[in-house]
This record gives sequence, structure tokens and C-alpha cells, in this order.
Amino acid sequence: MHALAPANDKLSDECRKLLDALEKRCPGIVRPEPVPPGQPGPEITLDTKQVVALFAAAARSSAGADRILWDDGENRLLVHASDVRTEIDDGVIVVRIPVQCDQVKKAEVQVAFAVGSAKQPAGMIAATEARPRGPAEVVDIWRESLIAFAWQTVLRATTVLSAESGTDQDGAGLIPLALTASRNELSVRTLARHEFDRVKR
Repeated sequence: MHALAPANDKLSDECRKLLDALEKRCPGIVRPEPVPPGQPGPEITLDTKQVVALFAAAARSSAGADRILWDDGENRLLVHASDVRTEIDDGVIVVRIPVQCDQVKKAEVQVAFAVGSAKQPAGMIAATEARPRGPAEVVDIWRESLIAFAWQTVLRATTVLSAESGTDQDGAGLIPLALTASRNELSVRTLARHEFDRVKR
């Protein structure tokens, strides 16, 4: 993997900006006091516009650059990380990844994750199709890497957002407990690490 056009990692800044906006709308949503071990932190609800901004920053952060070149020795794929877009629906997160290669000048691969919904909570459990949706020339070779990149983007977005929303009694950031997606919102429930998982600082 080769990084092209290195990106400034602004994911934490984007998370703080979103949390500041939520705090103005819903005072007290971000807890200033430490959360005891194993106890829930704030539930953070983002609208579709905020989801797009957060996940775009997370994709760039995951890639470490605006564009990355994947190379397996025989094949190459250019991934436009800075142009990744995310959509949500009831119980679904769809990560759209723009790519290009010699065989496909410009295309988009869609990786859909089934996550929790209001009617069917699922914690942090997610499932996806074995094969992303996109051109066969790309998906046949790069499906595992594309799924991994999309999931890394989801985890990075929700993990950093949770960590910026509050801390536990050891000063470590909170962690995501559950994702709930609907057509208009994505909710991230947070949690302080349990006793056995505490990070002493």
C-alpha cells in the first residue's frame, strides 16, 4: 500500500466539532465527569449530514492519505479515501468507496453493513455481504481489502467519536457500545471500560 497525497488526520477535530454542535442543541449530552467502570456514557445521535462528515474524516484517517495505491504485486487499485461517502438506512450503514485501475477508469464500490436498528438492537455486531457491490474487475480481486477498509472506517469513526465524548475514571476515552442506524440518524451508545479492561494512565 502506498500513500498518495498525505492527509492531515482531522478526525478528532471533526468529532469535537460534532460534539460541540450536539452540546449546544442538547446541553449535558457530553458528560464532563468521569464515567465509572462498566457504566454507560452519553448516547450520541448524528444526522445524515454529520454522518457524511464524520465518516469522510474517518476514511482519510484510516487510509493515512487522501489517496492510497493498493498493490499486490500483480494488480493495483487506486482508492480515493478523501471521497468516501457513507449513507444510512434502517439498520444499515453503506460505505461507498471511489476507486480506479487500468481496467476500470472510475468506479464506486459499495460495502453495506447490517447493524442495529430501533426495533432490533445489535450492540456492535455487524454483518456484511461476502462480496461488495461494484465492478467485477475490482471486486473479484480486492473484495476482502475493500470490506476491511470500509469496516475500519466504521470502527475508526465510532471509536474516536466515543473517546472524544467523555472519559472513564482512569482518563481513558469511552468506547462504543452499540450502533443504531435509521434512515435519518445514526446513534452511538458509549461505555466506560469494564474493570478487567481498564487502561491505567
